[in-house]
Amino acid sequence: MAIGRLQIGLVQSAADMDAVQGLRDMRFRGQKAGGDLDRFDPLCLHLLIRRAEARQALATARLRVLQGSEGLSGSYSAQFYDLAHLAATGLRCMEIGRICIDAAHVHDPDLLRALLAGLTRLAQEARAEMLIGCASFRKAEPERHASALAYLAAHHTGPEHLRPGRGSGQVMALPAPVSGTSTTGLRQVPALLRLYLGLGGWVSDHAVIDSELDTLHVFTAVDVTAIPPARLRALQLLANPAR
Repeated sequence: MAIGRLQIGLVQSAADMDAVQGLRDMRFRGQKAGGDLDRFDPLCLHLLIRRAEARQALATARLRVLQGSEGLSGSYSAQFYDLAHLAATGLRCMEIGRICIDAAHVHDPDLLRALLAGLTRLAQEARAEMLIGCASFRKAEPERHASALAYLAAHHTGPEHLRPGRGSGQVMALPAPVSGTSTTGLRQVPALLRLYLGLGGWVSDHAVIDSELDTLHVFTAVDVTAIPPARLRALQLLANPAR
């Protein structure tokens, strides 16, 4: 699949995976080689976007289809969140994580469109009913993100019968909403999480501090059937341009 000069596909070789690892190490660990790969990577599909004439990874994400208690209990998200309520629904979930874009291209609209196209195509092919993952804030400092977290608490916590319970790790409840801070809070929500919210997504009622990656994250879910029709059509057209 291609958008302009950008090639969108899945990792097919060790060389492809090396390109993914190089990008992830730099973006998540701040180093050229080392250690962002983990025990979940062999279980996942890996989206890889690059220019046709180059081998460098410009963007990547990993995806895994999960369903039921056995599937969700073994997910990356389940390390931090109790997903029993979601597992009980039997919904076919696609966990999306480790999304990253090369630092020199983070404001490239074509690259963002390519990433959305690739994720949408894979979700369609997997017949995913719910998209899930951990949406991160850079820096594991709750006070730094207080306005954004209060905004999420006021407007985007998920339904009680689906929301995850507290799992292991350092957990904090989302702060109580503060009157008049919605605009400021929304601006401080990371761009990727704002995208999910625009698709009708919701978040957990608590956040988890990840000291290893120096991030704070909230569980995030998007019910595919609840995506606003106009946005869904736009995503489908992006993912299937010839149709």
